[in-house]
Amino acid sequence: MRRYDQLGESPPKFEFAQNDNTFKSKGAHTLLHHGPDVPMRRSPDPETLTIEGRIFGDPPWGHSESRSYRWTDHSTMNREVNRYVRENWEAIRSDLALTGRHKDGFDAHHRVGEGFYNKGMHGAGPREAVYGVTSLVIVRIKLVAGSDPPQVFVDSAYPSGLL
Repeated sequence: MRRYDQLGESPPKFEFAQNDNTFKSKGAHTLLHHGPDVPMRRSPDPETLTIEGRIFGDPPWGHSESRSYRWTDHSTMNREVNRYVRENWEAIRSDLALTGRHKDGFDAHHRVGEGFYNKGMHGAGPREAVYGVTSLVIVRIKLVAGSDPPQVFVDSAYPSGLL
């Protein structure tokens, strides 16, 4: 109950440039992996993360994914995640107090991201990246381990093809 009380009744407000910079060493990576400035199309440069390249596991991703999306813009990303946190703070607060983490998804009911899904889905066929837009979002919020009072940060928030 102490941690729950320390989290307070008012939800935190996140700004992703600050969040990711401050908590990068704790794993925060929304802008790096899903930010609107991440290039869409595959690149021959093995140092360049791209949204499409993630479908194929292009370096430097390290592994492939069945879906890969980026936010349409910075204001949508900040606005939608903060709206979600505001509207769901009690559930988020309870999860953070009990387990130190919260993960959930929601439908923003308007376009929030663009990216690709793998038409070949998990080996049922060859990998084929198909462009799409989405209104779905996954949010992962965590506490800094051992922080007292608890420090809340967004580990990752990203548009998704599925909830």
